[in-house]
Amino acid sequence: MILTVLILLGIGLAVHTCAMHGLGILAGLLLALGYTLAFIIVFLLLVALLSVFIRIDRPADRRTRFYLWLMTNIVQVGMFLMRVRVEVTGRELIPRDTRFLLVCNHRTIFDPVLTMACLSEFTLAFISKKENFKIPIVNKIMHMCFCLPLDREDNRAAVKTINEAVELLDENIVSMGIYPEGMCNKTAAPLLPFRNGAFKIAQKARVPIVISVIENTENILKNFPWKPTTVALKILEVLPYDSEHRGQTKDVSEHVWPVMYRELVKHYPDAQQEDTPAFPAPEDAGSGPAQQQ
Repeated sequence: MILTVLILLGIGLAVHTCAMHGLGILAGLLLALGYTLAFIIVFLLLVALLSVFIRIDRPADRRTRFYLWLMTNIVQVGMFLMRVRVEVTGRELIPRDTRFLLVCNHRTIFDPVLTMACLSEFTLAFISKKENFKIPIVNKIMHMCFCLPLDREDNRAAVKTINEAVELLDENIVSMGIYPEGMCNKTAAPLLPFRNGAFKIAQKARVPIVISVIENTENILKNFPWKPTTVALKILEVLPYDSEHRGQTKDVSEHVWPVMYRELVKHYPDAQQEDTPAFPAPEDAGSGPAQQQ
């Protein structure tokens, strides 16, 4: 929405300038681009100014969705500047009458913000590693969007984060997203082993699990600024709370991991094997919360 307004303002001001000074089409196009970029810079500066007044030592206001709306627009502006387009498939599978836990693979820092923005109608927040909450401006917007920090070194703090996520789901504030791999996948493998503790959120909150994958975000920085990037966000399946696979968290992992793997291996053919490999048991045996990166 804001991006559209900024583009229209840039075009409108360019048309006005050309009409006033009798400039040609080429000059008008350059002016439209320049004015649009100038308006975008002003918008981002206003966001930075607004963040000065946000205190992360206080709980986010649960009565408003303003910052979720603002974050979506910031991401859309960023996608425009970096020439990123996201194609979402399977959106119709996502439940609209209940909150849910979304699980996805994780390859870059772009994954959560793109997912939140592209599924903005579902008011989605993510659990993220605590280090991300030290980034100026970003940490404050994340806090106000109900994203939660996860301390990978402190199991007690991690359990507290899990309980906070359950509370947000129970109170119908947001749906939650988490990466059961526990870290960014920097390997050639399509999918890392899961940390089963990620599924405890859905277990405690009694909500469905939305199984998804995201592809090609690792090429955003590689392509910028010379090439556009198309990212695929795919909703594969929704696992209801009363599903036969919703027993122990390990049972959930053993169902979800192959579903995601079979889809991801299509995008990463170099890692393809003749058959889907057996579910790889994580080192922590599924007892602790998932780590995030």
